[in-house]
This record gives sequence, C-alpha cells and structure tokens, in this order.
Amino acid sequence: MPGVVALRLYYLANFAVLGVYLPFFPPWLAARGIEGVSFGLLMAVLPAMSVIGPPAFGLVADALGLRGHLLRIACAGAFAGFAGVAALAAGGGGSFAALLLPVVVFGFFRSPMTMMGDVVALEAARERQVPYGSTRLFGSMGFLVAAVLAGELEPTSAVEIPLAIAALLLVTLGATFALPSRVPVPARPSAAQIRALLASADVRLFLAATFFAHAAFACYDQCFSLHLLARGATPRSIGVAWAVGVFAEVVLMANAHALAARVRAPVLLAVAHGVAALRWILIAFVPGFWPLLALQPLHGIAFGLAWVSALAYVKDRAPKHLLGTAQGVFVATVSSGSVTGMLGWIHVYRRGGGALAFGGAALVSAIACGIAIAFARRTHAGRNAES
Repeated sequence: MPGVVALRLYYLANFAVLGVYLPFFPPWLAARGIEGVSFGLLMAVLPAMSVIGPPAFGLVADALGLRGHLLRIACAGAFAGFAGVAALAAGGGGSFAALLLPVVVFGFFRSPMTMMGDVVALEAARERQVPYGSTRLFGSMGFLVAAVLAGELEPTSAVEIPLAIAALLLVTLGATFALPSRVPVPARPSAAQIRALLASADVRLFLAATFFAHAAFACYDQCFSLHLLARGATPRSIGVAWAVGVFAEVVLMANAHALAARVRAPVLLAVAHGVAALRWILIAFVPGFWPLLALQPLHGIAFGLAWVSALAYVKDRAPKHLLGTAQGVFVATVSSGSVTGMLGWIHVYRRGGGALAFGGAALVSAIACGIAIAFARRTHAGRNAES
C-alpha cells in the first residue's frame, strides 16, 4: 500500500523535527541569554499557534477534501520560519525581538502538520483497516532517532540546532508529495452539526480532561531538559533520556490496537492521566540523573496511551464529514493547555526548581484524571451521544 508507506515516512520525518526541537531548543534559547518571560513566550508560540492553525486547516480540509495540498503548504511555511531562525542565528541576530516573527511563522504552519497527518491516518484506518497505532509509531521512532543523534550537536552553537530543525522540515515537505493531494469532497459540515458535537456532555468532559493533561505535560516539554541539566546530565544523555521515553511510546503504540480491543478508550485515558500524575511526582523528588532515566518508560503510558486513546475516541465519535474539524478542535484544546502551562511552568521552575514545577504538574494531571474518570463513567452509561 504505497499511500501507507508514504504516510509512515511523513510521520518519521515530521516527528524527527520535534525530536530536535523539544529537547534542545530550550537549552539553545538559554544559551542565547533568553530567559524568563521572553523564554516562556518563545516556547509558548508553537502551542499558541496550535490553537489557531489546526481548526482553520481542519475546516478547510473538511470543506474541500484537501489533504496533501494543505500538508505541503504547512510544511513549506514551517520550513521558511525555521530557516529564518537559522539565518538570524548565523548572522548574530538571535535576540528575542529578532526571533519572535520567524518562530511565530514556524509555529503557525507547524501546528497543523501532525493533525493533518492524523486525519489521513485515521481515514486509512477506516478504509484500509490499517491500525492507527502501527502508523503513528513511525513518528515516535523518528523522534527517538532524532533526539539521540541531536545529542551529538552542540546546544550552545549558534546554528547547529536551528539548521538541523530546518533540514528535517525540508525532508518532511518532500514526503508530502507522495501523499494523496485530496479526497472526494464529503458532505459539508454545518455550523449546527459542529455546535451539536461540541455541546455533547461527553465531548466537553473529554476536552476538559485533555486541557488539564496537556497543561501538565507542558512542564515536561519546557522544563525536563533543564531539570536533567540541573541533575548532572550532559547534552548526549539528555537525548538518550528523551529517546528512552519515546521508545516506550513506540512499544505501546505497536500494541495499542490489541489493547484497545479489550479496554474502552475512555478508560485507557483515565489510566494514562493517572500514570502521568504519578510520573510527575516521582520526577519532582527522585535524586540524580539515573533515577530520572529509569522513570522514562512511563512516557509510553502517560503520553502514548493517552494520545492513541484520544484519537480512537475522536475517530469513533465524530461523523466522517466532521473528522478534520473534530481533530482540529482536539489539537486546539491540547495546545490551549500547553500554552497555559508554558506561560507558567518556567517561572515556577525558576523559583522552586524541578520539585516545585513537577509537583505542580502532578496536581494538574490528577485533576485531568478525575475528569477522565467522570468521562469514562458517562460513556459507559451509554450517554456519549447526548447533546
């Protein structure tokens, strides 16, 4: 199935971008002297743009049946943005004011890249009986390999990290040309149908749990590399630590289809958010680098299980002609939580270190778990279609 192979290649390259960006862009910013509010704002750009980009791209995708065309626009824009970051850094212009515009351009166009890939993958799961997890795990593999290899780069170098990210975005753009450009235009979603879906009690609970879970996860994305450095990690060991977590994610996603056949997605979501709360409290208080590394396999459950279960719920809950829109709303909710967290966690970390920041994240994840339990109970009672 050439389309499935192309989609897996797209996931591989797309998540390799994040394998460099998430672990190493925060230390790169810190090495440029960007701290405090400026640091938090730059790190919050990607999730902030993800509140706008995915719903907009999702509506266009549903209305016009566009797939590869939109992905090419998104990848080209993201590449242009980070090429601008690399050019500024090479010219000695790596200040907050100079970086803000290209980072915003990158963030806006990068924001729908995963969501649009997920739409294509979910359609493949429906039409070709290809499990989503077996496709999505290639993204985790791309992240893993990139995080390990990027550990060989010098985070204090002006150009190595931004050039690596820009190069991977260019590879991702190339992969989109092997994906279907469009699908037959489905029935166009009406505003009333969208409102009815979003007004459903189960959807509201699902989105609320998603918001709090990703507000907590923002602490990991923003502060974990800094926390590792404070515990004596080297740049290479930072990449290894992130890779161990993502390897656990790969294993989870490889077996997600069998797990989903036995346990309902809402129950799996509650379990994942509960494990996340446990993970953050352990990260907050275990001493040294090696215990932190030993905790990384929990990422497979805390993130991998949560993501696959959430996508399974969206696929089953949304009508076919609303899939792109529903996926866009889900990603926007994820991003809203991430923005909220990123605007706060770095200040908490600067004041109280990893113990205070990840202790707070554990509390927020516990709230997400409580909401997810209510969500699971409601769907079990058969009221998931109420509006």
